[in-house]
Amino acid sequence: MNTKYKDSCFFHVVLFAFCIFMGKVLFSQDIHFSNWQMSPLNLNPANAGMFDGDGRLIFNYRNQWKSVPVPYNTFSFGGDYNLKKSLIKNTEEAVGIIFNHDGSGDGKYKITDFKIPINHKFSFKKDSGLTLAFGILAGITNISIDPNRLSYDQQWDGDAYNQGLSNGETFIKQSKVFADFGLGTVIQKKFNQKFKATIGYAISHINKPNISFNNTPGAVLRPKHNESLQLKYSFNNISAVMFEYYGNQQQKFKENLLGLSYYHTLNPKTNTVFNVGILTRLKDALITTIGLEHNNMRLQVSYDYNYSQFKRATNGRGGYEISFIYIWATPKVFVPKTRVCPIYM
Repeated sequence: MNTKYKDSCFFHVVLFAFCIFMGKVLFSQDIHFSNWQMSPLNLNPANAGMFDGDGRLIFNYRNQWKSVPVPYNTFSFGGDYNLKKSLIKNTEEAVGIIFNHDGSGDGKYKITDFKIPINHKFSFKKDSGLTLAFGILAGITNISIDPNRLSYDQQWDGDAYNQGLSNGETFIKQSKVFADFGLGTVIQKKFNQKFKATIGYAISHINKPNISFNNTPGAVLRPKHNESLQLKYSFNNISAVMFEYYGNQQQKFKENLLGLSYYHTLNPKTNTVFNVGILTRLKDALITTIGLEHNNMRLQVSYDYNYSQFKRATNGRGGYEISFIYIWATPKVFVPKTRVCPIYM
């Protein structure tokens, strides 16, 4: 391999990572997971098909702030598949599907997503360890609220709250459906047998959909930018560590997540790997993770310990998550490139 080309690739990867970390501290107001790497399709549409195998199923569940009156419950199910035939030579395509459901608050405000990511992966003959992917995301979202579950001033009878009284409010619409679009890119580079880097950037809500039940002008869902970085170093065939970074920004709402995970192979023959990690969502929570990978299945759980000012309401309890990934692959049948005469077999 050309040394100059390898150095150039390394320079661009490092430069991209530097640009990420030099950005402002990030916040978020959208469906998100602490186990962000276990929800790849929600993270970036360019992650569709970025695995070894034919297809993949993904499940995520998050229960947050159960100790306060307005807990959040988020469920996500996704799947993606590597297409057998490519549209362009030396490329690969993948398509996926995402279903998200999030409910919160006394009014049962609900967000339900149905989206389709499509990814296009490029490989390079000069550098077999480099993969570049571009993805697009298209889908529809439904938001709804149940106003009958809320309490109002006019339901105060002078002595106590009386749910039987009229609330005096008129709700023309209690739900809305809108289209949503996004884009993303992922750069994956395997420098050698020990070191691997994955960098991603995605932007969602690029069409700025109006989220007002009454189509109030200006009440739009602003674009959300997110960046991710994973640097994995293997000490040997048994143990490895991975540095993780995830950040996103949606106007003034930001989120920054940093962490380190350790991977230990229990059985190389069955690909049984145990992992444990500790991460922090800056100015918000400490996150612990523990997981197990066996053959084509991976299970990981995490728990958030809240340390922000909101801990007075949560008693330090944040939320827990359960994530599961299953990958399947059709066994490859060996076909010799040349015919062999039976006499010599």
